[in-house]
Amino acid sequence: MKQQSLNLKFQDYIYLQDMQTCSFFEEILTRCKNFIDGNGHSMILMGKEDMAKSFFFYALYNHLKQNNNCYFKSIKQDSDFLSCEDLKEDIIFLDSYNTSYGSKNGEILLFKFFNESKLKKSKILFNNSIYHEQKPNLKDLESRMSSSLLINFPLLSDEDKKIIIINFLKNRGLILTEQSIEFILNRYSRSLNNLIELYIKLDKISLEEKKNITIPLIKKTISL
Repeated sequence: MKQQSLNLKFQDYIYLQDMQTCSFFEEILTRCKNFIDGNGHSMILMGKEDMAKSFFFYALYNHLKQNNNCYFKSIKQDSDFLSCEDLKEDIIFLDSYNTSYGSKNGEILLFKFFNESKLKKSKILFNNSIYHEQKPNLKDLESRMSSSLLINFPLLSDEDKKIIIINFLKNRGLILTEQSIEFILNRYSRSLNNLIELYIKLDKISLEEKKNITIPLIKKTISL
């Protein structure tokens, strides 16, 4: 299940403070803040935890835009790229930038965007999607991207997943008992992507059937 298939506005449902008790939080946030405060131009958030990584990326944007001039764009196709000359922001967030890899036009646009942002002395933060190519064909672009600071987002513990899920549900106005969450964690996929997708499905079913999200409903939904 690809992160993009959920079609959610992640930034509306999770915030930086929602992750502060996660095991990875202090280290990843500190590295990101050091980059923002330092002299580097570009940073790439890497890692296999695509959903959690995207949550953090959106949350970091929401946090920084409170006191900084920030721009956010999720790259789904070549036409999503704008000329950096049109941007006035000091900090640029590009989500799923590697969607452009494999497209000649997309790689050229990303190359130009990278160079223009550097000339303007803007900071640029990239979040890679694990569902797309990780290496461009354009050698000049590969050289530019390889100069970026790499920050590896770690694999999540079950406790980390629980923290993210509980806050995600809370911010969406969904209430599940801890017993129900534990039941799902113990009997369903360990992938945070799949877990979030399941909770959204449960929410839809509970609304349609006008029922609370109970363990019997969960069993029925996941065919146990």
